[in-house]
Amino acid sequence: MTSVEASRRPGEAPRGWRHWMAGGLAASLATVVAAGGAGQPVAAPTLPDNPLHGRLLFEDKHCSQCHGLAGGRSGVGPSLGEGRFRGSFLDLGAAMWNHVPGMSGQFEGKELAWPQLTEAEAMELTSFLYFIDYLGRPGDAAAGRRIFASRGCPTCHAVGGRGGTRGPDLAGLTGFASPLFVAQAIWNHGPSMLGSMQRAGMAPPVLKEGDLGDLSAFIRQAAESGPRERLLLSPGNPNRGQAVYETRGCLSCHALPGHSGPDLRRTDLHRSAEAIAATMWNHALGMNASMVRQGIAWPQLTAEELADLVAFLYYLPFADPPGSAQRGAEVFVGRACASCHSGAKTSGQRGPDLAGSPATQSPAALVAAMWNHAPVMKTAILSEGRPWPELSGQNLRDLLAYLRPLPGAR
Repeated sequence: MTSVEASRRPGEAPRGWRHWMAGGLAASLATVVAAGGAGQPVAAPTLPDNPLHGRLLFEDKHCSQCHGLAGGRSGVGPSLGEGRFRGSFLDLGAAMWNHVPGMSGQFEGKELAWPQLTEAEAMELTSFLYFIDYLGRPGDAAAGRRIFASRGCPTCHAVGGRGGTRGPDLAGLTGFASPLFVAQAIWNHGPSMLGSMQRAGMAPPVLKEGDLGDLSAFIRQAAESGPRERLLLSPGNPNRGQAVYETRGCLSCHALPGHSGPDLRRTDLHRSAEAIAATMWNHALGMNASMVRQGIAWPQLTAEELADLVAFLYYLPFADPPGSAQRGAEVFVGRACASCHSGAKTSGQRGPDLAGSPATQSPAALVAAMWNHAPVMKTAILSEGRPWPELSGQNLRDLLAYLRPLPGAR
């Protein structure tokens, strides 16, 4: 992990992701229709202000007794992170459901009670599992030294008095333990750096994933002469990041397909924080030229604003598009849900009626309800010799569309 710190930000109550993107983009998402039939738009998930708080649930709900995190100690279950969790909230919810038989056996063997989840806890725990890859890997000072030299940084910048004098000495960044502080300093000096490099006939440096972490480690190691207090950065608040996205002019280019910037919904943003920041920098030259043409000032960002913005971008793929009610009806019957539960057009016998029930009011409510009743369902299903009904995230989106139809649709 990087040294991004999970410090709580005081004085702000959670407000959720109001639209998870404002203006035209929010409207376009609300009208996405899956192939095979229109479904009710799925509300954007209400994310925690600090996704790392789910680490407490990870421990309290006994997940840590079987699973390690991001290459650390692992138990009988796989280590989580390292790209294991990708996709939307319901994609992750489906992965949890599919592992119920194996997980319940481990809980029984350890004589642990099956952990219950509220709707809010389901969102907080899943947000944390999705967030693990955001933290990235530790920086490598030796690799950072090579990057610093190969990208032409010494031409303009010194580190601790060794190097060029055209730009500021980077030793001033050594107190900041997070690569995002380095990214913020580079970003805010973007226009002047790009102009200076163009006049000198130099190509702007292109950064790969991991480069900012390595550069940060090298700068700290090269400039330090003794112990120094670290200034740590909280991991980023995706809810506040939406406000940064809206107020810093990002929507001017990155909204609907056809605008001058790429449609961010189609961009792979499930990457580490420093990788997202590096991607922003790599597009800086083209962004700067476009912004100059449109008369838009280069957005200056504080380190916290950059962290919040990157967290917001990271969670864009986490929101679920609407499913198909037609396909949901097929899943409800095909996975034998109808043998126990009533649906929109079916009559079950043993389980509760699911059509319009509280369990279908949100993706998190559905995941929590399925998880909480999993041991009972496992006994009922496996005792009859039936296989465990595995589900995909698309299956869950379609089931929601089928069980929670638009008013008056039936």
